[in-house]
Amino acid sequence: MLSTTQLYDYSNEGYVFVPELLPVADISAVMAQLPELCALQRPEVIFEKDSQTVRSLMNVHTYSEAADKLIRNQSIIDPVKQILGSDVYVFQCVLNLKRAFTGDLWQWHQDFSTYLIDDGMPANRLVNVLIFLDEVNEFNGPLMLVPGSHRGEAIKNDVDDTTTSYPLRTLDNSRVASAVEVNGMVAPKGPAGSVIFANTNIIHGSASNMSPWDRALMSLTLNSVENKHHGSSRPEWVVMNNFSPV
Repeated sequence: MLSTTQLYDYSNEGYVFVPELLPVADISAVMAQLPELCALQRPEVIFEKDSQTVRSLMNVHTYSEAADKLIRNQSIIDPVKQILGSDVYVFQCVLNLKRAFTGDLWQWHQDFSTYLIDDGMPANRLVNVLIFLDEVNEFNGPLMLVPGSHRGEAIKNDVDDTTTSYPLRTLDNSRVASAVEVNGMVAPKGPAGSVIFANTNIIHGSASNMSPWDRALMSLTLNSVENKHHGSSRPEWVVMNNFSPV
């Protein structure tokens, strides 16, 4: 569970970072399956623009027992229930593989704008649980967040489907610059098993990976069972429609 200070930080800053929260053995079990998972012929396997490097594995927990076990760890489920004040279900679970030298960027964006516009999400009662599957350092494309940028309404921005292989509702540079001028910018770093709990409306992104080190990160989005989405325009291999509590 999160401490009073951590809960305050989450509410005020829009995120809280907990180093080494999850067992290394559970992380290793997922990583050991990566070659097999990346070789699967299924729509959930998303490639970079080079059509060779795997960028993401969508809802990987539905076809990997190790990933399913990892995301059900009470060390991440209980804090999210604590934050939201209810049981939760898996809205989406994406394993993002930012490969050494070839891993492309994730543009500046807010996740909740997509959930609101494309998935029929009633309210921002979700938490992103970002699990480090590799050590994250300053060189391998760490996730960058703008503290405090989660406050206010979601920005209903357009879809950028040209910058990378993955279409994303991105933010314009001037809006990001204004937010950073007020709030600054952070990039949590740490060993595998570390976790960021983040509000889905926080501005975030990450640069391409020019380093010789991989940076795999599990992005698990948990939604309150009292806030079920409806009428998503995206296929179920992208957005889950199983509302069973975890």
